[in-house]
Amino acid sequence: MVDTAESVNKDMKVFVVDSQALAPRVSVRRDGPALFIIYLLLAVALLGVFIEAGFIWHLYSRSTTTSDFQILEYSKGEKSSFPRSSHDLNEVLPAKPPKAESKPAAFLQIASPVSGGNGVLHWRADSFPVFMRGLQYKNNSLYVQQDGYYYIFSKISHMENCSFFKHQVMQKTERYSSKAIELMQSSRFICVPSKSQWRGNSYLGGVFQLFKGDSVFVRVNNSSLVYGEVYENFFGAFMV
Repeated sequence: MVDTAESVNKDMKVFVVDSQALAPRVSVRRDGPALFIIYLLLAVALLGVFIEAGFIWHLYSRSTTTSDFQILEYSKGEKSSFPRSSHDLNEVLPAKPPKAESKPAAFLQIASPVSGGNGVLHWRADSFPVFMRGLQYKNNSLYVQQDGYYYIFSKISHMENCSFFKHQVMQKTERYSSKAIELMQSSRFICVPSKSQWRGNSYLGGVFQLFKGDSVFVRVNNSSLVYGEVYENFFGAFMV
């Protein structure tokens, strides 16, 4: 046993590591000048990004404001600044609405006497505020000069004294052998004490297709019941 131990001890080799052969440990100083420079460069870079973003926003907002101002100027009639071409005009501005002068229209007020006895009412066509454009007034009727859809209206103020009152808007056209055709009607009957003065109002209005040469007029069953000032009794039409 002793010989064996001695043999093992002879065969074992001992290795000694020299501590000076290892690389020395380098300590990193976190508060050194190099780290300060890195932080400074990062701050400068972020500042540049914010400044560039501010310039872009300023240019965009200025461009939008200028365009809106130019469009406003153009809408007021200052065409010298905007748009630069017809292509720009079609893109920025909507289509121009048709001029009001191009559409026929008329407004008439009751005349005196109000009727010739046949129930067809007479109208004034030559004093303010009545007017005539694109229509012709003759024989107590409005004559159409242009095919189209027309809004026809009439308002009559009348007395109510236990009498039946009928208000009509009529049309004559060659398509129906120039016979009078009823377009609209309002009928009313109210009986009140004889000592009281009661007035009623009848208004008719509607859209109809009319052709060149057609005529429209207003008729009542009893013209003696028509009452009131000229502005309370009127008749007219306009193309829609």
